[in-house]
Amino acid sequence: MKQISNFVRGAKVVKDYSCKVTNEPGVYFMYNIDKTILYIGKAKNLNKRISSYSKPSNMSLRIQRMVSQIFSIDLITTEHEASALLLEANMIKKHKPKFNILLRDDKSYPYILLRNDHNWQQIIKARGNKVKNKGDYFGPFASVDAVHKTLNAMQRAFPLRTCSDFEIKNRSRPCMQYQIKRCSAPCANLINKADYSKIVIDAKLFLLGKNNNLQPKLEKSMEIASKKFNYEEAAVLRDRIRALNFIQKAEGADLRNIKDADVFSITHLKNNIVNKNNIYFAIQVFFYRSGKNFGSRTHYLNYLENDNLNSILGSFIPQFYVSQIPPPSILVSHLPDNKTLIEKAFYLKHQRKTRIICPQKGENKTAVTLGLNKAKQAIAKKLAEYSSHANILKELTKTLYLYETPIRIEIYDNSHFSGSNMIGVMVVAGNTGFIKNQYRKFNIRNNINNFKAGDDYGMMEEVFTRRFNKIREESKNINFPKPDLIIIDGGKGQVSVACKVLKDLNIKDTTVIGVSKGKQRNAGNEKIHFASLKEYLPKSNKNINFSNPLILDKNDPILYYIQRLRDEAHRFAISSQRNKQKSLIKKSILSEIPSIGAKRKKILLMHFSSIKQISEAPLNELNKISGISLKSAEEIYNFFQSIKN
Repeated sequence: MKQISNFVRGAKVVKDYSCKVTNEPGVYFMYNIDKTILYIGKAKNLNKRISSYSKPSNMSLRIQRMVSQIFSIDLITTEHEASALLLEANMIKKHKPKFNILLRDDKSYPYILLRNDHNWQQIIKARGNKVKNKGDYFGPFASVDAVHKTLNAMQRAFPLRTCSDFEIKNRSRPCMQYQIKRCSAPCANLINKADYSKIVIDAKLFLLGKNNNLQPKLEKSMEIASKKFNYEEAAVLRDRIRALNFIQKAEGADLRNIKDADVFSITHLKNNIVNKNNIYFAIQVFFYRSGKNFGSRTHYLNYLENDNLNSILGSFIPQFYVSQIPPPSILVSHLPDNKTLIEKAFYLKHQRKTRIICPQKGENKTAVTLGLNKAKQAIAKKLAEYSSHANILKELTKTLYLYETPIRIEIYDNSHFSGSNMIGVMVVAGNTGFIKNQYRKFNIRNNINNFKAGDDYGMMEEVFTRRFNKIREESKNINFPKPDLIIIDGGKGQVSVACKVLKDLNIKDTTVIGVSKGKQRNAGNEKIHFASLKEYLPKSNKNINFSNPLILDKNDPILYYIQRLRDEAHRFAISSQRNKQKSLIKKSILSEIPSIGAKRKKILLMHFSSIKQISEAPLNELNKISGISLKSAEEIYNFFQSIKN
C-alpha cells in the first residue's frame, strides 16, 4: 500500500499520545499544525482505538493522508459507548472535519403546524423551535416545496386560515383566499366556531391517517348537493375530493402499511469526471408518517474512497438525527455495522425504542427498492451535470486563452443602499459547480483608504485587501486557497483596482477579468476586460492583444456561463445587502422607546407607513390605534417631542 509523506511523523504523535490514554469509552479529536480539527471519532476503548492509527496495515489512503497531518490529539471520556456515539455525531455536525463522512445538507426539515393557541386555529409551515410555537406538528417533510404542495392541497380540502393573528384581528371582510374557496373566512364571521372546529378535526385526523371515511363522506355530500341542484356546493366538495386525491398520489403513497418510518437507501458510482480514484455516493431518504409519504431528499457524499456502504450509513444516520427525533422504524438498504449501538444511543437520548431494519420482503422492501432506484437516478443525473460542467470549463479555458483549466473561480460584486450599508461578496465555483459553503460576505468598514460612500472602486479595494491578506498571512490556508481565475462584476477600472491590490500583496499566478454590460446595460452585450498588468493576464502561448475587450457572440454558451457566474454574485450581493438593511430596520429609532416592542412597532408601521409620519402624529391620533394604550401613546408622543426640542 502506498505510504503518504509525513506518515511516520504523524504516527509517532499518535503513538506518544496513546501511552497516556485511558481504556474508557469516549470521543477523540485529531488536529493539524493550525489546530484545525481533521477528524472526530468515537471508541469503546480510547487507548486501543487511538493507538491503531500508528499502524498503516489495513489503513485506507484517506486515513493515511489524515495521519500524515496530525500534530496533536485531544479526547473527551464518556460514561458508555452510546453516549460517545451521540457526542461524536454532535461534534461532527458542529465542526465538519475534513476527513469525516459529513452530512452536508444539515438544515432542519420543515413541518406542517396546526396551531392550537388561538380561537381560530391556523395551518402553516413551521421549522425549528417547537416550544415557542404551540400546536400539532406533522412531518418532517423532505423539502419546503413538499410542504407548500401539501399545504396548497390541504387548503383546498380543508379551508382553514393561513393568515397571521394580526390580519385576522384587523380584517372586517374576507380576503381572496375565501373567494377562491381556500379559507372559510373566520375573520368576517362567515363560519361559526363549531363548524370551523369540525374542519380542524378532519384535517388533523387526515394528517394522522385516521380518517379513512372522509373521502366517501365528501362524495356522498357532493351527490346530495347535486341532487338538490346546489351545484356551487357540489363543485366545492368536488375540489376538496380532488385535493385529497392529490395528496394521496405521492410516489410511494400506495405503501399504506408503512405507518411511521424513515427509509435510507444508499448507492454509489465511480466518479471519473472529477477524480478517477474516487467514488461518489448518494443516500435517498424517504419520510413516511401515519401511512403517508412526506417526500424524499437525496444526500450526496463525494470524494470518498470505496468505503463500505454499511459503515457509511453507520456514520450518516446518527448525524441525521442530531436535531430530529427518529421514528419507531428506520428501514435501510444496508444494515449499519453499529446498528445495535445506534439503537441504544437513540433510546438513551429520546427514551423511546427505534428499530433499524434491513427488510427482505413486503412493503418495507418495496420502499427501500424505490429509494435505491431514486438514488441511482439522482447520482447519474449529478454526474451527468458534472460532465457537462467539465466540458464548459474546458471551453472557458480556450475562450479566455488560459494556460490550464481553472479549478477554483472566485467572482466578486458589491452592493449598497444609496451609499449606506455597503457590502461586498465573494462567490466560488469549481469543477463541480457553485461551492456555496465557500461564499463570503464583507461588511465594508471603510477603514483602509477612506472613500466616498458608494464608491465602487473603494469598496472593491477593501474587499480584495481583506480577502487576499488572509492568503498572505496564512500561507497554509487550505480552506480558502488562491483562485485560478478571478471574475469581477465591472469594467477596466474595477479590474485595475483589484490587480493593484494583488500586486501590493504579492499575490501571483492568477488571472483577473472584468465583465461589464456595455452602455445599454443589456444582457448579451457584455464585454470581457483583461488586466493591464502582465502578471494577471492569461498565460497564453498565442500572440493576443489583451488591451481590447473580448466580445462573445450572444448565443455563445461560454458567455451564458460567465453571465451565470456574474449573476450568482449579483444575486448574493443584493440578497446580503437587503438582509443587512432589514436587520438595521429592526433596530430602528422605535426600539429606543421603552414600551415599544416588536408587536407595537409593527402596528405603528402598518398604520403610519413611516417613522416620519409617526413622529408627526398628534397624541389623539396615536391613542386611537388599536393595540396602543393611552400610556404608550403618551410615551411615543413625548419621545418624538423631546427629539424635536
